[in-house]
Amino acid sequence: MKTHVHNALLLCLAFSSMSGAAMAGDGPTDADARVAALEAQRARIDAQIQAMRSGERSAWLTGPQSEEIRALVREVIAESEARSSLLAEGGNAGWDKGFFLRNDDGSFSLKLNGQIQFRYVWNNKDSADENTASFEMRRMKLGWSGNIYSKDLKYKVVGAFDRNSGSMILEDAWGSYAIGEGWTIKWGQFKPAFNPEETISSSKQLAVDRSVVNEIVNLGFSQGVEVAHQGEQFAFAFGFGDGATLSAMAPAGSRANTRFNNDSTEWAFNARADALLAGEWKQFEDMTSWTTDDTGVRIGGGLSYQDSEYGTGAEEVKWLQWTFDGQLEFGAANLFAAVFGRHSDANADAATDFDQYGFVIQGGVHLVPDKFELFGRYEWFDFDGAFADDYSAVTVGFNYYFRKHDWKWTTDIVWNIDPVPFDVTGVGLLADGPGEDGQMALRTQMQILF
Repeated sequence: MKTHVHNALLLCLAFSSMSGAAMAGDGPTDADARVAALEAQRARIDAQIQAMRSGERSAWLTGPQSEEIRALVREVIAESEARSSLLAEGGNAGWDKGFFLRNDDGSFSLKLNGQIQFRYVWNNKDSADENTASFEMRRMKLGWSGNIYSKDLKYKVVGAFDRNSGSMILEDAWGSYAIGEGWTIKWGQFKPAFNPEETISSSKQLAVDRSVVNEIVNLGFSQGVEVAHQGEQFAFAFGFGDGATLSAMAPAGSRANTRFNNDSTEWAFNARADALLAGEWKQFEDMTSWTTDDTGVRIGGGLSYQDSEYGTGAEEVKWLQWTFDGQLEFGAANLFAAVFGRHSDANADAATDFDQYGFVIQGGVHLVPDKFELFGRYEWFDFDGAFADDYSAVTVGFNYYFRKHDWKWTTDIVWNIDPVPFDVTGVGLLADGPGEDGQMALRTQMQILF
């Protein structure tokens, strides 16, 4: 009987030590409380030991058995204190919209994020190859972000696997410093502040992909420096960098990863200003509106101006682009509209000067709150004679949100009313031949963020 009691007590203490050790790893904020609980447990055991010594079963608790129990309790407490010390000095880890590591005061942190967009595209057009359909890994990205030395000094690096070759391509690679009073300076490679449809993440769009008009006018990724300020109601940004690869007859191209002597732009500036008329800034970090969101209204505009490299060719083209846009959110419905203008001035050939205009309007509504959403979009662009026809298209589709943007299924149909003037394979469209129009594309996509 004495042996059974002794073994049972040791088993309880051993189980308690394992539980305490495991729980001590949860975080430095709980360690002291658990140590205190173990101390109290030891005190209770000591009291029981003293009571047993004074009673009829005191004989088996004298000598080595009693010391064995005390040694076990001391070992548990020492291990808990050691774990608490390590946590206080070494930081924290877990999940917070991404896997993260950080030290105790938050001056150093690292977060890992990823994006997977797996898509099926069926394209139908008037050509010898009438139907083109296949699966593709539209986007597969890995990103690292956080801060170093201070919560004010931040960084972000994102690599994307090319959807055709699978090779890794650098996208974001920047650092930023919060100067104070809402001011921030950013340097490196990033998307300059110009039009929201481009700067809002591809993971938080309404349709399967951005509009063709956006593919024409966006600045993509560029290298440079940008100063920004965000207040309670107003925000603006001003940047100086490498600009974009712009053309009157092709989609815009990024200036990512260019050497200083290989950017083909003498200089480029961008600027943007926004006013928050209702709601909160964070509401406009995506293109949808959740049922928990308050009514939100944002209006703004952007400018970009760039000049081609001097002396590299006979044609030096100056580009001025502007946009005026707005977003409205109504709790379970959303609306976005943007108007664009772009003007080119070629010094050698006035025939290549263009004044082009376009617009995009889209909206969506949740039929099942935060689960099932219908959306539609219309876009139009005037090429000012660069092509024989203007461009216009209608897109309709739905989103099913399993876990908001973190896990969603999007399906839509794009009907191109006018001919598609060039390949835009990223959105599932191919160039139409002379006299062809009415191209259609069915796109369905599953997205997972981590």
